[in-house]
Amino acid sequence: MKGTILIVDDEKDLLEGLKRLIEPELDCTVFTAENGRKALEILEQQDIDLILTDIRMPEMDGFSLLKEVKKLHPDITIVIITAYGTIEQAVRAVKEGAYDFIQKPFEDEQLLHVLKKGLERGRLIRENKRLQSQLGDKVFENFVGQSARLKKVIETIRMVAPTDVTVLILGESGTGKELAARAVHALSRRKNQPLITVNCPALPEPILESELFGYRKGAFTNATTDHRGLFEEAHGGTIFLDEIGDITPSVQTKLLRVLQEKEIKPLGSSQTKKVDVRIIASTNQNLEEKVKEGSFRADLFYRLNVVTIEMPPLREIKEDIPLLVNHFLKKTAEELGMPPKYICPEVIDFFMEYHWPGNIRELENVIKAAVVTSPSDIISLENIPLAQKKGFSPKFLIEKDPSVDIDFSLPYKVLKEKVLSNFTVAYVKQLLEKTRGNITRAAEISGIKRQSLQKILKRYGLDPANFR
Repeated sequence: MKGTILIVDDEKDLLEGLKRLIEPELDCTVFTAENGRKALEILEQQDIDLILTDIRMPEMDGFSLLKEVKKLHPDITIVIITAYGTIEQAVRAVKEGAYDFIQKPFEDEQLLHVLKKGLERGRLIRENKRLQSQLGDKVFENFVGQSARLKKVIETIRMVAPTDVTVLILGESGTGKELAARAVHALSRRKNQPLITVNCPALPEPILESELFGYRKGAFTNATTDHRGLFEEAHGGTIFLDEIGDITPSVQTKLLRVLQEKEIKPLGSSQTKKVDVRIIASTNQNLEEKVKEGSFRADLFYRLNVVTIEMPPLREIKEDIPLLVNHFLKKTAEELGMPPKYICPEVIDFFMEYHWPGNIRELENVIKAAVVTSPSDIISLENIPLAQKKGFSPKFLIEKDPSVDIDFSLPYKVLKEKVLSNFTVAYVKQLLEKTRGNITRAAEISGIKRQSLQKILKRYGLDPANFR
């Protein structure tokens, strides 16, 4: 299905020119409106993915339109056109809910790049809402994203939850293994019974054993009364053994008995007790390797590994990062009772490049710290210590081009055009070298339409034949 863009501007010639430019380049349908009132009428009749609107318009200006659209259609992506030198208006627009802004005069490629990103954002939001509506209730409200890997996790949870089979959840630290375990329990027939979570590495062996299986009075020093274990506490419900790869051989043996016989034996007792408990386990370790090494029982592994759910690391589902960022921004603001904050596109660029060893948990903590420490409503790279530590700068930010002499007698705009021209030539030359002059392949790699790429080649006198 084609994307739809609504352009709002009181200059008829500009509207017609932008429509002719955008429709073939972005393969979308463009609607136009000469004022804000007309734009609202179109919104009542058409499904619009993105609005590109000028600020200065008679009757209803861009800010008034932005406010009305956000009230009626909060998920529509809005890009604001601002006059040169009005950065304060652009910041205000972002604070009030605009996705991005672009300053006049702008180049065609610059505009198309912003609109393409805006349409992609809209698609991600629609897809995530569709997924959430299919899932029903609120069980999966914290499973934010639309990547194929995440969808597979959700599908597996939905299939396995109604059964009583043992589930093993695999994944690195911070990938959401406990979140998956809670979803399995919430969708099971045991959902109204207890879900007991045990952090296995946090407890030394003697304490873990007595906590899991309980003990009788006199079983050891200071055992002055009988103590019910967590398996008994979870009777009728579910027990989640988090990071089970760290348990000792002794505890492994007793856990195997629970899986095989559905019974426990408290410390100091000669009697066993039947328990009706579903077991969900998780680990960030390779249990098969531990079995080969002899540090994990093979029979226990096979008992646990009935159904496996693999939680993907964040570096493998980077397409979900923009949605996760928006989710954590809202969540943090609500939890701390703070007004909402917004994030600059450059920060998203950094997030997309960073490798995230701490996965989703690390991303959430970075967002939370940025919300708390950012002095303004706009979170920039300066508010992300991680970006400063890594020395990150946006991909297309040219701090200093040695091929350009900074002549301060020339206007900023002239120097800027010179830098951009040199960058474009250097980029396209490397692109053609990489593809050996293959225009089709170069267009695919760069994300530039073949027709637009040919225009760039003609403008700068570059011949693909010279790179073959």
